[in-house]
Amino acid sequence: MSSGRVPESAGSSEAPEQGLGVQPPNFSWVLPGRLAGLALPRLPAHYRFLLAQGVRHLVSLTERGPPHGDCCPGLTLHRLRIADFCPPAPEQIDRFVHIVDEANARGEAVGVHCALGFGRTGTMLACYLVKEQGLDPEGAIAEIRRLRPGSIETYEQEKAVFQFYQRTK
Repeated sequence: MSSGRVPESAGSSEAPEQGLGVQPPNFSWVLPGRLAGLALPRLPAHYRFLLAQGVRHLVSLTERGPPHGDCCPGLTLHRLRIADFCPPAPEQIDRFVHIVDEANARGEAVGVHCALGFGRTGTMLACYLVKEQGLDPEGAIAEIRRLRPGSIETYEQEKAVFQFYQRTK
């Protein structure tokens, strides 16, 4: 599911050796041209797709790094290791927000992923909407779930969004 513009060649199921790449699973823009969520990129063609979309920073929330994460010059990988189904720690949320703010200030987009792009990814995306758009936690969670159905999977992940909101007020 993608709410951004996808070049025709990006939707193919084969990974071309050159060109725009293949859309990673569960890729969608939350803030078009600025912040996107996705599942773990597994193919070099996924990274080429991200670069073609203007993504210059990839934030990995998985405990193990993404395969081929070093394959694409021009894409900076940031690691914030969070166990599956767990919420990010407050300092991890703060680091994520800082990465997105710094990249966006330079006109660079950020992609964030966990394994499937729902729990940890959705939690970080909702926290960013709290910060960027001034949404309350309920509104941010609802918006991420509208844009990316299935996001924010556990009570603890929801609680992390509420706690981030409280810390920023």
